Amino acid sequence: MSDRLQELASHCIRCGFCLEACPTFVLTGDETQSPRGRIALAMAADAGEMTWADARVGLDTCLGCRACETACPSAVHYGTILEEARTHTPPTWTQKAFVKTLTNPSTAIKLVDLSAFAPSRRLPAVPGLGQGRPQADSPQRQPEPHWGPLPIGNLPPVTQEVYLLRGCLAGSLFPTTLAAVTRLLRRVGVQVRLTPEACCGSMLAHNGLQEDAAKKMAHLHATMPDDLPLVTFTAGCGSHLREEASPFADRAVDITEFLLARGLTDHLTAANGVSGLTVTYHDACHLAHGQKVRSAPRQLLAAVPGLRLIELKESDMCCGSAGTYNVFQPTMARKLLERKWENIAATGAHIVAQGNAGCHSWIAQAARERGSQIRVMHTAEVLESAFSGLP
Repeated sequence: MSDRLQELASHCIRCGFCLEACPTFVLTGDETQSPRGRIALAMAADAGEMTWADARVGLDTCLGCRACETACPSAVHYGTILEEARTHTPPTWTQKAFVKTLTNPSTAIKLVDLSAFAPSRRLPAVPGLGQGRPQADSPQRQPEPHWGPLPIGNLPPVTQEVYLLRGCLAGSLFPTTLAAVTRLLRRVGVQVRLTPEACCGSMLAHNGLQEDAAKKMAHLHATMPDDLPLVTFTAGCGSHLREEASPFADRAVDITEFLLARGLTDHLTAANGVSGLTVTYHDACHLAHGQKVRSAPRQLLAAVPGLRLIELKESDMCCGSAGTYNVFQPTMARKLLERKWENIAATGAHIVAQGNAGCHSWIAQAARERGSQIRVMHTAEVLESAFSGLP
């Protein structure tokens, strides 16, 4: 029996607090689709009481959203348990090839372009990829921002430098988000050093490919010799980089936390680019549950003059994107997307803000399919729009 898995799982007291926090259990009512059920499956397989192949059915349907960690009174590190268990149930050859393609920027971009010819709008979205044939109002990639130049004379002097994580695909597929983050950092006196377009290893780790993930992390670390803060704007990457074993654990910080600490709310008092609009906020799983970042985005959005912030029902329930989940588990992912969209539509908001590339593309797909006018935007885009107007 694995000592590591045994030690991690021993903290679970089977109290059941995790059940109603788990999206798959909420939808199915099936104990094997719950965190404590999956822990039991992993322990039984590890002890030889069942095969890992039999345990895999329950493990594969887990989103890895870590909502159970937020609900757990015993501080069980479920995300680590899941990743450890998945080393015994590695992805199939096809799944592995797909994940490795997505984490290789040059080949991933080609896949994005080819996805434009997907014949069905009902296909599951690849993180960052739209599905269905491109239309005038739903291009495969986020359009380039058309904000004007920053008003140099009104900007504070540069007093700090940071690395900004571009990631595998987020920086290329969401240039408006990248531009918004860069502009906001300059507005609070921070100069950006943009990292190379490289994978941090998060998607590989979440799929049980720990050795490959470690290599990606080491490569990324080697590109940043200076001990500067590392600002992230994609929740999944940020959560992975802030794990205890990561060399970036004490350096990585989400953009909203960083901007709040640097006093962006003071700068927002004179901004009026989105006055009269209503925004709701979706908690990306690895931001709310992985990084425990909940209040910073809300505080910043609430500080925008003339912008009404309305709470979203089940805001921290997974939308179903979850890395590659919507590709490998499309039925469950689609059910979660439908539930998320119903809650978003019920708010009557003009904009739904969020902090993760996968959530962005998946929720935007729901908006396109319904012909909705609700805009899906990164929180940073909404904040920069307060200064520069909507892109």
